[in-house]
Amino acid sequence: MKYTIVGDWYEVPDLASPFAVVVDGADYEEAKTNAAVAVLEAFPHRAGEGGEMPETLWGGDHGAYVVAAFHGDLGTHAVDTANFELIA
Repeated sequence: MKYTIVGDWYEVPDLASPFAVVVDGADYEEAKTNAAVAVLEAFPHRAGEGGEMPETLWGGDHGAYVVAAFHGDLGTHAVDTANFELIA
């Protein structure tokens, strides 16, 4: 099943933008894990040594939080109506 997860950062010292991620997952938790991988690939400066990992992105010290989550691919709509970086 496809999910659209909209997220933002706890801290933004590097001006990383809010994001909308369209991912597949058998359920919401799997989709959230897949979204973490995609987000860290899109924002590599947030990952790596001393940074976030997929396991720590959601709720990590300098990680991100889920603003909203939807069933289906709503990425285009999220980008059209707000200022999100689309990660698909």
